[in-house]
Amino acid sequence: MGSHNHSQPGKHPKQDFQVERIAFFSDAVFAIAITLLVIEFRAPHVTKETTEQELWKEVLEMKYKLASVLLSFFLVIHYWMRHHTLFKHIHNYNRKIITTNMFTLLPVIFFPFTTSFLYESLGINNAAAAIPYRLFLLNNVLAGVSMYYFYWMVIKKYKEMSFPMEAEDSREFERKLVVMTISFLLILLISFFSAEYSIWGILPVGIYNIGHKFFAKKKPLNKVHAK
Repeated sequence: MGSHNHSQPGKHPKQDFQVERIAFFSDAVFAIAITLLVIEFRAPHVTKETTEQELWKEVLEMKYKLASVLLSFFLVIHYWMRHHTLFKHIHNYNRKIITTNMFTLLPVIFFPFTTSFLYESLGINNAAAAIPYRLFLLNNVLAGVSMYYFYWMVIKKYKEMSFPMEAEDSREFERKLVVMTISFLLILLISFFSAEYSIWGILPVGIYNIGHKFFAKKKPLNKVHAK
């Protein structure tokens, strides 16, 4: 990649800095997305005539907005943690990795929109709320798929661009991401038949978490028994 570094032949002197620039840019996108989630979260308007009952009523009417913002906050953090884990291993890049990273960030920047679209419709028009609900779910499906593709690009396809990931860490990374993405896809598909029962699509996440904790407890016992 251009001029060589004496300490590592074939390494551009600014290579590490350029990788950091990609990571910093990506972190900024995640941070801005989280910040924008709360932009429309305005405090209730209070006047001299506002009573305590009226104020409490306005606060309670914000329950869907608060729930949606908190949910999206934790989801964006989840995807950032996956992204952060990958960048702990990336030490080089090419055009395809940069492009894939950009497409990984694309669903992230839509979270403020799909979140606000969702909470503005909940409790107002439940029939029409199906559309923003499905868009929100689709947003998560695309975020999961793009993140998995980015993982595959930097850990599997272009291994020379990254430090190797431990086999168990790699499997756990894949399982968590795949299970969560499948769950959102199931919720989305079930929502076309029944929005009320679509939440049951989250079952794969629950089953995985229970199974993961169960086997995590079993492993030390097996090791002790083996000794």
